Amino acid sequence: MIVRRALIVSAVLFAALSPARVLRAGEPAPASVSARARAVEIVTALEEYRASLDTLLPLREQELAGAIRQREQRRELLERGIVSRKEFEQAEAIAARAGEKLAETRRAIVAADQAMAEAATARALAALRPLGAGGYERSAELVRYNGPAAWSLRVDTPRLQQFFAARFGRPLPVSSYGQTPLHDRMGLDHRDALDVAVHPDSPEGRALIDYLRAAGLPFIASWGAVRGSASGAHIHVGQPSPRISVTR
Repeated sequence: MIVRRALIVSAVLFAALSPARVLRAGEPAPASVSARARAVEIVTALEEYRASLDTLLPLREQELAGAIRQREQRRELLERGIVSRKEFEQAEAIAARAGEKLAETRRAIVAADQAMAEAATARALAALRPLGAGGYERSAELVRYNGPAAWSLRVDTPRLQQFFAARFGRPLPVSSYGQTPLHDRMGLDHRDALDVAVHPDSPEGRALIDYLRAAGLPFIASWGAVRGSASGAHIHVGQPSPRISVTR
């Protein structure tokens, strides 16, 4: 029942993330489907989808634990000559499938958190005026800086990676590099942007923000869809992702 519910909510989410129609280049979106209204709709669908995944996760964990117990019982019986090799391999395959379903659910949770953060950021930005060159603004939902320096995903990402590795002794936690299927689904142009999975208030987040401001590089720091939760918190490096307009 829970799995069926998750699939239904996923279908609702797909509909919410699918544009009703493609706009011509430069054509304004109708007021009924404004950027902010659509972002609110997406956040609502994602919240329900995320809740269904939270319910599904412990069931997947229990399924895997049971499959592993069955596999180990079969292993012992195989060694004692009570069951055949084929029977053990069947239990082994069931455990492998249960492990993959659990991993898939965990990946879906990460993707949902990222999508909620993207939608929440888009919702907040839709209510704000564009910043002038060098402008900096902090609101309840995000921090944004329109750095005057030219940002290049290909050129500047290695520099960020070098800075972060030298400062913290680990790789830069990149969650989205350029355009991803998620951005395609949400209709966002993320081709020259980088998302880093660090909380803006963490030592890593503050250091990265300081580095970007000193370098004059534009960024948006977001606390995610739910303030106070680390899920989805990230720093978007580059200009805000505009809506994709396609010429037909």
